[in-house]
Amino acid sequence: MQDKVFIIGGGPSLKNFDFNRLKEEDTIVTNVAVFDVPNPNYFITVDYTFLKKMVCGRLFKFSRLNIPKIFVADLHYDFMKEIDDTIVDLQHRIVYDLSVFNKVVKAKREDGIGYTYDDFRTGLNSGYSAFQLAVILGYKEIYLMGIDLAPQRDTHYHRLYSKSKSSFDKLLKKYCGFFRQGIEQLIQEKPEIKVYSCSSVCPLNDIISYVPLERIGKC
Repeated sequence: MQDKVFIIGGGPSLKNFDFNRLKEEDTIVTNVAVFDVPNPNYFITVDYTFLKKMVCGRLFKFSRLNIPKIFVADLHYDFMKEIDDTIVDLQHRIVYDLSVFNKVVKAKREDGIGYTYDDFRTGLNSGYSAFQLAVILGYKEIYLMGIDLAPQRDTHYHRLYSKSKSSFDKLLKKYCGFFRQGIEQLIQEKPEIKVYSCSSVCPLNDIISYVPLERIGKC
């Protein structure tokens, strides 16, 4: 394992990015990025609807990927329960089929940073879950790619997600708050862990260093 890792989110800043530049790097990918990043080290999602979005053979391709695939069950919600070793969404009456995943993390909190799987924090989104995973795995340099956290013309670098822009933009502010809280906690408690932003529009650039995408592969 290298000391540095690249977290790959879905932000529009990654549109037209050559993901082959990451082939020699450690990467933790989220959601659709798993099909774009060569040889990722880990996949993680907190979004069960990701599986429903897998069309045209993508679910089969995903299930065949020989990498650790991690699902985070966000049990801080009252309607999310573990019943007989099964994750159940009581609000939407969904019994989760998580057979394509290698590991299921049962998270009880959404805010802050934990240092073990038993104290995993979700930030209510997959990008934050990847960030949390990187901390638990012991990486010392964490690069946030496609973690834009700012309203833009598009919501993602791809077209697979169809959430309305207005509702997504409202979520970004909440997500940004969780990232800021988690990073500020690391600055206080684990100053040896350095976090970098690879998005020029990211609101977190006032507390972490910005590394342009043009430098990725040369860091």
